[in-house]
Amino acid sequence: MIEGPAAPAADDWAEDVGPPEARRSAEAVPYLSVAGFEGPLDFLLEMVRRHQLDLGRLSIVTLTDQFTAALEAGADRVRLERRGDWLVMASELVRLKAQLLCPTNPREAAEAAAEADRRLGQLGELAAMRAAAAWLAARPQLGFDVFGRGQPPRRVQPQAELVLSFLEATLVLLEGRAGQGGGAGAATATYRPSPPELWRVPDALGRIAALLQEAPAAGLPLEACLPPLEPDAPDRPLRRRAALASTLVAGLELAREGTATIEQEEPFGSISIGLPATVGHG
Repeated sequence: MIEGPAAPAADDWAEDVGPPEARRSAEAVPYLSVAGFEGPLDFLLEMVRRHQLDLGRLSIVTLTDQFTAALEAGADRVRLERRGDWLVMASELVRLKAQLLCPTNPREAAEAAAEADRRLGQLGELAAMRAAAAWLAARPQLGFDVFGRGQPPRRVQPQAELVLSFLEATLVLLEGRAGQGGGAGAATATYRPSPPELWRVPDALGRIAALLQEAPAAGLPLEACLPPLEPDAPDRPLRRRAALASTLVAGLELAREGTATIEQEEPFGSISIGLPATVGHG
């Protein structure tokens, strides 16, 4: 805690807090206004002593100019003793500011120098990152400024053209419905997609359970549990992938329930499904 002259009591400066036009006392404490603080001088000094305000962020030049102006303005209406108190408070504020700028011992000076170097390094890193970001932003953008070989230019459609295209498509749709000639009771065609008949997990559970009753003790490879697929089916690759995924999930579910075992000797190797040792083979 920094010792200094005792600050006036709260009743002495309570009436001084506020803009200059609100202070009617002839011997009010000078009212200071600077970036980071606005209020009477004694209140500023008390806040700094209690470490509730960072004096290093305040401009001591601006504070000194405002105090000098207040001291000159009160030369004729403020008692000399009161102006002396102002001067003591201002001197204490300047002393505290000087103590921040010039540490009192070598250890504090070394710590301040190290902190300054650290902050300068951070500023240098920030400047380098900003320069790199600006360099990246100034480079040509692929798909906008430059294009790959065989890549068509990307044309951004203006908003007005998008609205016009939407209205034209809506008009075509409405004209098509009007030309159908359907009455109020005409049936509306509903689109119903036909999903492909893929091998599901319940199907795989039933097939694995049936095959394990006839499997030897070593178990069955996962591929042996797949359903038969037509060689000339147009969607055979899709059906095979779906069957493989469903069979693997079914094997994991049986292993979780303890009714089967699933093993893989090496990474990306073959997977085998078998019965647990406590379950007899039918």
